[in-house]
Amino acid sequence: MRLISRVYVGAMALALGSTPAWAVDVNVGDYTALPAGTSVAAWYQQYSHSDRYDTDGAGDSRRQTSLKSNISILRLIHFTEIGGITVDPQILLPFGHVYDARIGGHALGSASGLADPILGATFWLVNQPEAGVSGRYFGITPLLYLPWGNYDRHDALNLGENRYKGDLQLGWVEPLWGKLGMELYGDVVAYGHNANAGTGNQTLKQDPTYQVQSNLRYDFNPTQRMALGYSASIGGKQYLDGDYTGQKTEVQQVRMEFQQMVGRTVQLSAQLTHDVRAVGGFQEDVGINLRALLVF
Repeated sequence: MRLISRVYVGAMALALGSTPAWAVDVNVGDYTALPAGTSVAAWYQQYSHSDRYDTDGAGDSRRQTSLKSNISILRLIHFTEIGGITVDPQILLPFGHVYDARIGGHALGSASGLADPILGATFWLVNQPEAGVSGRYFGITPLLYLPWGNYDRHDALNLGENRYKGDLQLGWVEPLWGKLGMELYGDVVAYGHNANAGTGNQTLKQDPTYQVQSNLRYDFNPTQRMALGYSASIGGKQYLDGDYTGQKTEVQQVRMEFQQMVGRTVQLSAQLTHDVRAVGGFQEDVGINLRALLVF
């Protein structure tokens, strides 16, 4: 079980416009394998605000600089078994609104509509729910981003990226002692080319992004848990017709999350995030991620 969270939007020398990139984030408990035959429907509502933009090699801008986003995600999951391995094919449909985008007083406008849908599945190679409070799990998750979101080469902001993306994530959940557990994740994101970037006649290429995430979780009881998390990503340099734009995906972030079951089939989750460092893009001042999850 996974979450696609957060929006990064940057400027390509301002006059060339900007392109968003969706980073892959997790909620605590996302790698808990549910029994085969179980289905899950989840609704995510995510708000973030940024007031600083950094161009790699050229310093950052704080004055009259901002970016706000309000993103929703509908996610449908079904757990099944293939060759004795639990697998959860799923689809994620993100959409929403990015607005109040400015860098040094230069307005970038806004964007709304559909973002690129995502197809994926986790394959659990280790599935030991009886191990400790958290269980012990190891899973591999390939994800494919389809270039079907709203994209207009003349706009400075777009929710769609007009390119394919592939992500491979590894997730490991390990009980520590008592009610404490640890979660570790690693991602590699590869990007296709956008041949309608910049002025619309230029090609955007991007180096792979590498991300590590961790959660230290505490399960108060089977229906209630909290976690402190950390994420760091590097790489992702962007090139427009071979020239480096000053954008990349170097971000360090801290997180705090609380989850509560309501009855036997509904889980509510609230997560706060804050970037402690960002190079080559906007730095998020505060992020609020809410989730309602129905198991059936």
